[in-house]
Amino acid sequence: AAAPAQPAAPPGNLPAAVRQLIGREGDVQALVDLLAGPRPPARLVTLTGVGGIGKTRLALATARRLRDQHAVDFPDGVFFIPLAPLSDSSLVLPAIADALGVRSKGGQGLAGALADELRYRRLLLVLDNCEHVLAAAPDVATLLAAAPGLRVLATSQALLNLYGEHEYPVWPLALPDPATLPLIEALAQTPAVALFCEAARAADARFRLTLENAAAVAQICARLGGLPLAIELAAARSKTINAAPK
Repeated sequence: AAAPAQPAAPPGNLPAAVRQLIGREGDVQALVDLLAGPRPPARLVTLTGVGGIGKTRLALATARRLRDQHAVDFPDGVFFIPLAPLSDSSLVLPAIADALGVRSKGGQGLAGALADELRYRRLLLVLDNCEHVLAAAPDVATLLAAAPGLRVLATSQALLNLYGEHEYPVWPLALPDPATLPLIEALAQTPAVALFCEAARAADARFRLTLENAAAVAQICARLGGLPLAIELAAARSKTINAAPK
C-alpha cells in the first residue's frame, strides 16, 4: 500500500537553523504564547535590545516554532523579511511584496496591492532589523489595519511606536559568578558558558570545559556581559583555551 500523503508544509521562506538556540527557551515560549496563545493574540510584537543581543535568532526560532506547531494559526505561511540590507525606508514595502510574490496591478500602488492580497490571509511576517527604516512604520500599520489575519514579529533597537505594539525586551544571557564557580557540570549549563562552549567546539572540535579553563571561560563571558554575538566571536578566537589538555 502506498504511504499516506504527508500534509503540505505551509508556505514561507524561513532559513534553516544553523546552531541550537541556547538560553532562550523561555523567551521562545513566551513569544509563541503572545502570538498564538489562548488569549487574544498580539498583532505586533517587537523584540528590542542592543545589537548582538540575539534578536534575530530569537525571532527566527519563534517563527519556526509557530510554523511547525501552530500552523493552524498561520495557514498562509510564515515569512522572513531581512531589512538590514535596505538603504531607505521606501524599500520596506517592496521587500515585503517580493517575499510574498505580490506585484502592483495597473495604476494601483504597491501598498494597495499588498493590502488587497493580505486582506483575507492569515500569516506571520518577521521584519528583521527595523531600527534604520522606522519611517516605514506607518506602512506596517496600514497593512495590519487592512489585514486582520496578519501578525508581525519585528526586531529593532527601537520601538516602531505603533498602536497595539507589544514590546519584548531581549536581555543578555545568564552569567555565572566568577567568584563562586559551580561544579563543571552546572557551569556548563549556564547559558552564557553553554554558548561559549558550543562556539568554541565549532572552531576547534577538541575543546572541552575543564577545571583548568573553567575560570577563564567564566571570566570571558562575564567581561562580555552575556552578549551572545561577543561571546561567539571571543570563543572562536580564543586559541589558548580552545583545545582540551593533552
